[in-house]
Amino acid sequence: MNPESSRACDVYDLARRGSVVEGELGAGELPRLTVSLARPDAALAYRIEGYLDDRGRPCAQLHLTGDLELECQRCNSPLSFQLKREQRFLFVASEEELNALPIESDEEVEPIVGSRSMDLAQWIEDEAILSLPLVPRHEDCHPRVPAGAAGAEPERRNPFAVLAGLKGGSKEG
Repeated sequence: MNPESSRACDVYDLARRGSVVEGELGAGELPRLTVSLARPDAALAYRIEGYLDDRGRPCAQLHLTGDLELECQRCNSPLSFQLKREQRFLFVASEEELNALPIESDEEVEPIVGSRSMDLAQWIEDEAILSLPLVPRHEDCHPRVPAGAAGAEPERRNPFAVLAGLKGGSKEG
């Protein structure tokens, strides 16, 4: 089977049959995600379960997991990130239909435009990117800047000591 054709999925048929599609994608197959990774050798495991909701609409539950290595934006060291995303989707036929849906903040199902040949890799990559932190950093991280390096803060004097010196100088004058 051609890898390109195995990425295409008829999401309407998947939902109607209640089928399951699962597999793994290497980060090398996800170029937009790879630019956010410190090491491009990660893999994402996915499981997509199709179903019809109580109104007969085509839906799917996506389970996405992966151990990714990001770069901490404070210290530039590797940062281990456990990607785990579970999301339900409602498939609609067109952008017009999508735009006509009411915005419901309590709704746990995300509407998206489906396709009879939806690119699973692109869909999974989109969801993985949405799962990444905006600014990856260690919880208790402090930037590592060598003393004397550009960007290193000079040693600061206590501002009250400076005021005391000024005040002491004005008495003598």
